[in-house]
This record gives sequence, C-alpha cells and structure tokens, in this order.
Amino acid sequence: MHTLWIAFAGVALAELGDKTQLLSLVLAARYRKPWPIVLGILVATLVNHALAALAGAWLGTL
Repeated sequence: MHTLWIAFAGVALAELGDKTQLLSLVLAARYRKPWPIVLGILVATLVNHALAALAGAWLGTL
C-alpha cells in the first residue's frame, strides 16, 4: 500500500500545474464562472477518452 501512495503522489506532483489546469484557472478567473468551465473540461475529457478507447479497440481488431 505504501508503494501505491508513493506512485500516486509522484503522478499528482508531475501533473500539478499542467497546461490544462493553468488554462482552466485563467478562464475561471477571467470570466468568474467556474462551473461552466469545469463542465466543459469534463465533457471534453470524457469525449477525448471515449475516442481514444474506440480507436484502441478498433486498432486491436486489425
């Protein structure tokens, strides 16, 4: 379990301050409406992951 937490902390630190987080922070501060921005990021992430999964499944059949 200790190894899992070390890996989790490492990934969390590596992802801290990536471009997506910084962009969402700037947009939320600029427009003062964080919920539509968070919802848009959530939808975009879900679509991105779904397309990646579909492409992976399709490539697996080749």
